[in-house]
Amino acid sequence: MAASEFGDRLVQVAYALIALKEGSTTFLAAVLAAQTIPILVLTPIVSSRDWIRSRTAWRAGLVGQVVAFAVAATQAGSPAVVLVCVLAAASCEALTMPFSRSLLHALSDGRQAELAKLWGVAKAGAGAAGMVLAGVVVSLSGAGLAFVLNALTFLAVMAVAWSPQIPEAGTGGHRKPTAGVRYLLAPGAFGAAGLLCLVVMLLATSLEGVSGPFMLAETPGYDANGLGVVMACWAIASMVTAAITPKCVTGNRAFLPLSNVLVAVALGLPSIGLPFWLAAVTFALGGIGNGIFNLLLSRIIWSGVPAEGQAHAWAAFNWVLNASLFLSFAVGFLLRPGHAPALLAGAAGACLLAGGLYLTLLLRAPKSVRAIA
Repeated sequence: MAASEFGDRLVQVAYALIALKEGSTTFLAAVLAAQTIPILVLTPIVSSRDWIRSRTAWRAGLVGQVVAFAVAATQAGSPAVVLVCVLAAASCEALTMPFSRSLLHALSDGRQAELAKLWGVAKAGAGAAGMVLAGVVVSLSGAGLAFVLNALTFLAVMAVAWSPQIPEAGTGGHRKPTAGVRYLLAPGAFGAAGLLCLVVMLLATSLEGVSGPFMLAETPGYDANGLGVVMACWAIASMVTAAITPKCVTGNRAFLPLSNVLVAVALGLPSIGLPFWLAAVTFALGGIGNGIFNLLLSRIIWSGVPAEGQAHAWAAFNWVLNASLFLSFAVGFLLRPGHAPALLAGAAGACLLAGGLYLTLLLRAPKSVRAIA
């Protein structure tokens, strides 16, 4: 699965290369739509039919993803074919992502704290490596090789998928499409205030990914040559945080709203005029907050949702994540770049309010409520 994260980062750069050749950002907008809309449409359907708990459906989805990126590799010069392949792969993801995350829970033998940390480090490290090597791969061999490597990472997951150790969770008949949301809203998971924190955080970080460079371009002392350095501070801090965060942090629910506060500071100060290079410090704080948030997110779902609800909870999370991405890109597409500081200042304010509300409720609650099993 970490290898698959690596492949995902490679193809993001491949999409950018195709867009540059086309001389238009329209292709990237179409890729975003092809990546998110199938998940938004299909997730309620596959959840209601319980297919996301089926090992057979998971394997079928993996086969579809391998075929999609193999075809994209052979037709990398045709943007229309690549878009169809992205659409097919995203449709398969509606099946594969929830089962994969619930599978980690099934194989963890109750060690959710260790699992959350291991997955956080592996995911962040693979993503960072993919971003670093993507430019080299694409510049040397073009977009086709990136698609080939991504297809190979799905083949690696398929090798695991046919292992006899993979349990067949089975299906339990029809469920309501909102079953996953109910699992996330349960007191043992996030509760209403915690889920609000999660949604606001996903929206804020999605907006940062889209509008962050434009916001930094408006800061005093802006240096175009240093933009990549400042943006990288977020990713590096997030990866390091995933590796060094102690169990006392990932075992305390109060650090979830605190991560919202850190991200609010990271986005808020540059948006109101903090000098460019000082923004590197706040972006590092944002990366720390985002790293803690990702660790707690995984641990809360793996610890607070029963085994039969794991796939549904992860499906609901994936739906919210993709809805946030779609909304952030739509807003970024409609607004002028000069509006980025005001947009991210608003996102920072929402993060601060949601985090403050949840933190206040947790501090007033008994200590046992803050503890994560």
